[in-house]
Amino acid sequence: MVVTLLTAALLSLAVTMVCALLILRAGRSWPLRAADDGRPIGGPVLLVGTLVGMIPIFCDLNPFLLAGAAVIVLVGLIDDQIDLSPWYKLLGQGIAATLAVFGLSSLHLISLGTTVYLGSAQRVVTFLWVVVLMNAVNLIDGLDGLAIATLLPPLTVLIIIASLLGNYVGAILAAAMLGALVGFYPFNRHRGRLLLGDTGAELLGYLLAILTLMILNRGPKGWSILPALFLVALPLSDTVFAVIRRIVRGQSIFQGDKRHIHHRLATRFGVRKAVAILAGTSIVSSGIAFLLWWAGG
Repeated sequence: MVVTLLTAALLSLAVTMVCALLILRAGRSWPLRAADDGRPIGGPVLLVGTLVGMIPIFCDLNPFLLAGAAVIVLVGLIDDQIDLSPWYKLLGQGIAATLAVFGLSSLHLISLGTTVYLGSAQRVVTFLWVVVLMNAVNLIDGLDGLAIATLLPPLTVLIIIASLLGNYVGAILAAAMLGALVGFYPFNRHRGRLLLGDTGAELLGYLLAILTLMILNRGPKGWSILPALFLVALPLSDTVFAVIRRIVRGQSIFQGDKRHIHHRLATRFGVRKAVAILAGTSIVSSGIAFLLWWAGG
């Protein structure tokens, strides 16, 4: 499996870098651009790179999961062009999450130390998990290179766990996604020339949610929720605090602000150090997640 994983990751990396260079070569003719600074949005590059890397497992993935990915990419593309209303964006995310629920219908239990039988409620939990992570990754993408730097550690842990479990499909998908992120990072790091945009960030959130559900599924023993929570602790906690902060201040939860943890750290230490601090935090939380999984959490 190691050779297959390396092949998927390297192929995704190479294709992503080539596509990113083609976008930069296209110059002003590339239609997706940030409204504030005019930099091109390269989210579709991640889609292409990941798709190429996951060719060996493409037929093994549930069609509903693929349809959900297609929906969220479409929503992201529209949002990057015309800045969708938050409610329309949430509607699109809901459709993608609903498709993911059907694609992951084999998940029935959640394990939190002891097994909790959810019955039909597992569909609601899956739906909310996918929607929340799509928004969480989108919100953490507030500094150049930050989203990628904080997602690489949990993806690495997921690849290791999937390999240990013999979860071929999950391991290849995670490896393809990791390769695409590594290939995109040189163009997205501090003062990078390409942005993820909503297309890239929401797709990453969707795939991360799917991977945690696929790989950390313990079958009849349930879903390893504690390791899953620690794997996404950084974007998830930032989103929760953002929602609470806006409610307390009497603002709409959809109203953006510059009070996220990465903005505060960037103000105090600069962008590079802020990204390094949060990447280090992600490494620690991902390491804890692996230990919890290994201990049977």
